[in-house]
Amino acid sequence: MAQTTKPLKELQFTSTLGQTLEEIGKTRNALAVEARVRPATINAIVDGSAKQLVFETLEAILEALHTLEPSRAFTIEDVVKYEK
Repeated sequence: MAQTTKPLKELQFTSTLGQTLEEIGKTRNALAVEARVRPATINAIVDGSAKQLVFETLEAILEALHTLEPSRAFTIEDVVKYEK
């Protein structure tokens, strides 16, 4: 039996990236450019439709957030939260 992959919003993960971007006053596109990640990937994470999150992508996003707002320390929970 083939296993299907579910998007974040169907699992117990909540995207917090949109809120983080609002808090620091940056756009999704600015993050995509700084992180060198496709804008579609950023959009999928923000809207919860991403079916996977590669660690290299997560690292690039966190590093880009720090570059865009160096006065704040960012963690994985600034991108996604696991809520049981």
